[in-house]
Amino acid sequence: MNKDLKIAKKTVQTEIKALKKLAASFNRSSQFSKAVNLISKTRGKVLVVGVGKSYIIGIKVSSTLSSLGTPSVAFNATDLQHGGLGAIQKNHDVLLVFSVSGESSELNNIIRYANRHGIDVIGVSCKSSSMLIRNSTIKILLPKVVEAGHSLAPTSSSLNFLSWGDSLAIACMKRKKWSNKKFISTHPSGTLATSLILVEDIMARGKEIPLISTNKSIKEAVKEMTKKRLGIVCCKEKNGKISILTDGDLRRQSNNLYKKTISKISVKNPTWISNTSTALAAIEKMNFKKITSLLVARDQDVSKKIKNVIGIIHLHHCLSRGIK
Repeated sequence: MNKDLKIAKKTVQTEIKALKKLAASFNRSSQFSKAVNLISKTRGKVLVVGVGKSYIIGIKVSSTLSSLGTPSVAFNATDLQHGGLGAIQKNHDVLLVFSVSGESSELNNIIRYANRHGIDVIGVSCKSSSMLIRNSTIKILLPKVVEAGHSLAPTSSSLNFLSWGDSLAIACMKRKKWSNKKFISTHPSGTLATSLILVEDIMARGKEIPLISTNKSIKEAVKEMTKKRLGIVCCKEKNGKISILTDGDLRRQSNNLYKKTISKISVKNPTWISNTSTALAAIEKMNFKKITSLLVARDQDVSKKIKNVIGIIHLHHCLSRGIK
């Protein structure tokens, strides 16, 4: 192994040790739960504040909080002192302040302002006697760790602050029962959001479903298929079972088509999917079966022999939402 790779491996090993110290520290303090309680009850935003690298970590933590149901904004402590304090809503917002040393001079005026106006401060630092910890409502003391490469630049400590922030965001998400459906509502674009879209969110339903009885004529089936524009029609048999006719079936049966009956040429065992399956799963199923539509049944009915069709999901429904 060359020298560069040895340094890389040592860096990761050092940071893993730091994370293990952080994990162990949760066993020795109730302050984390107090922070979760405070944030979960707040009526306003979590204002994440830091200086330098701590501010950069704060941006990521703030973004994660917002993504998972806790409104948050990140501020550079320097900017906050020049008019930014006006963004803090008293009796509504909470300050979450990151500082390894807890002694950054840029934080002094901000902490004084918060204390003077009764604004709750969650202080996160590695120094128990620091100005930040002394003046915080909730005091979060992270373990002192060895920085990777024994450098002066924050590496292991920055990773611990980031991991602690992720832990806070996840705990608040669980406390608020923030679901994937709510996540999608704040992430309407992107691969992550589209991968969570459910079949029931985009399927054709109600009067959009092409449905006809098997005792009707082929001509009526074609009319219903054309009207609903899905290239398929559901055919309800006397026993309640659903068979299907597709535009492909009609083309294959084109010789003397209108002399034939629906029962004679319809597909008796169509492919179904649950309404709570993801649209991505629907795409995979269509690709595997080499078809363009799936019938949709309620989750509790999908394994039954006789199912009620509550929707149809077509390939175009998925593609129009960017699901591929």
